[in-house]
Amino acid sequence: MPSKNEQTDINRLCAKCLRHCHQPGNVLLLECPRFLKRPFKISQPKFEQMDLFPPSE
Repeated sequence: MPSKNEQTDINRLCAKCLRHCHQPGNVLLLECPRFLKRPFKISQPKFEQMDLFPPSE
């Protein structure tokens, strides 16, 4: 028997949450009071790293 931590079929709402109380995939959840949204990922930052020293000429 798989343990609770090895659940491969997770509810779609729970898959987007940071908490570890994920429910099985066959459970219908409309909303969750403990839902904590995952932070979004930025593929490329919109800023350039500033150099400490100017380029030598």
